[in-house]
Amino acid sequence: MSSGDDEEHGVQIGPVMIYTARQKAVARFYDELIGLSGDLDEPSIWLKGSNADVVVHGQSEREMPAEIRAQSSFVVWFGVADVNAAHERAKRAGSLVGDFYGDYFFARDPDGRFIGIYATEDHHHDHEH
Repeated sequence: MSSGDDEEHGVQIGPVMIYTARQKAVARFYDELIGLSGDLDEPSIWLKGSNADVVVHGQSEREMPAEIRAQSSFVVWFGVADVNAAHERAKRAGSLVGDFYGDYFFARDPDGRFIGIYATEDHHHDHEH
């Protein structure tokens, strides 16, 4: 994808996701340290920022591939207009992780970082990104 495609389609940065066995402690850390707050009693804790959210998931989140849940880094989400084309490019590049979930998928960059890619159009499913 060229930079012209990015401008034309308005790639969005979505939420930053964290997977941890210490979900509430990690969420409290971001709340107390920098003021991101959310409902600690939810299965996925959405901490609201002014331009992007941080989502703290437990490592038992079965909807995500195991290698995503097990890592201790951040997963940044990118919203694209044509998620099917992005999925095909990730597959051809050998960077696809897990399955294609219809309007989102995971990939790994050349340094091994995981990212989530989601559809910015008709984005209707049971959970948020």
